[in-house]
Amino acid sequence: MPRVVAVLVVLLLLICLRCALARGAGQIDLQKELRRAYERKLVTLRVPTGQDIAHYDAEGRPTRPGSGEPWTTCGLFVVRRASIKAGHIELDGQRQIVTLNSGSHPTQLVLLPADREIHVTVDLPRSVQQAAQLQEFLAKVFVTGDFYARLAEAWHSELDLSGELDELAKNAPGGEVGVLAGDRPVYLVKPDSVSKPTAIYRPGPKYSEKALFKHVSGTVRVRLVVNEKGFPEILEATRHLGEGLDMHALSSVAQWRFEPARKNGQAVAVMVVVEINFRIRRRGERSNP
Repeated sequence: MPRVVAVLVVLLLLICLRCALARGAGQIDLQKELRRAYERKLVTLRVPTGQDIAHYDAEGRPTRPGSGEPWTTCGLFVVRRASIKAGHIELDGQRQIVTLNSGSHPTQLVLLPADREIHVTVDLPRSVQQAAQLQEFLAKVFVTGDFYARLAEAWHSELDLSGELDELAKNAPGGEVGVLAGDRPVYLVKPDSVSKPTAIYRPGPKYSEKALFKHVSGTVRVRLVVNEKGFPEILEATRHLGEGLDMHALSSVAQWRFEPARKNGQAVAVMVVVEINFRIRRRGERSNP
């Protein structure tokens, strides 16, 4: 009898070892598929977030609910590293934002790398064992399909946007300068009919190393569409400094939050201009209060 028990124990250990090896091999296969499908690729969060650390549960739902942030400024990043560790999918990447190029004809939307990183963790369900199951699960977290078709629908305008806002007002019927995705009109601010959005959170920009080395100072002017929820949705630098400062200015404004503009008591999207000042303080100089 003891010999029979010993044989059974050995068989059980072999079965457990085989299962462990199979799970390990399966995880390696899943990690290879994850890296193949996502590393160095542009991805879009299904629930965009302004937080630089995001966590999604095993149902693909964010553990910190979003506030309605737009995907154009809060949902895009290029994956640098992708891995599976201890039952979690981890993606690290660099954020991207959608910017307007009004100098092109017709006006185009382009992607610009932001100066912010993002770390995304997703709880991996134990039921996901194959590549197809992994892709099906991650489709709950990330938007799939033709990204550039979606980008083309993010903004539309028949106007020449290369001029200043007062010039646009002369050619904008009813003060409307464009349309966001979902047929949401974008207006110009008019004191008698469309109020101005009020910035309630406005983090400052970083200084690039090149600009610091060259002692570059000045102002970047940013034209932006503040949507009906008070989020910047479309951005454009219309006065430039170069040396990386344009990108830092746009990255900063993408994080701003506003009390939205109103038209006839209803929150609406508007186009406004803000100025981001870069100034290197001299040694011993105090900052303004």
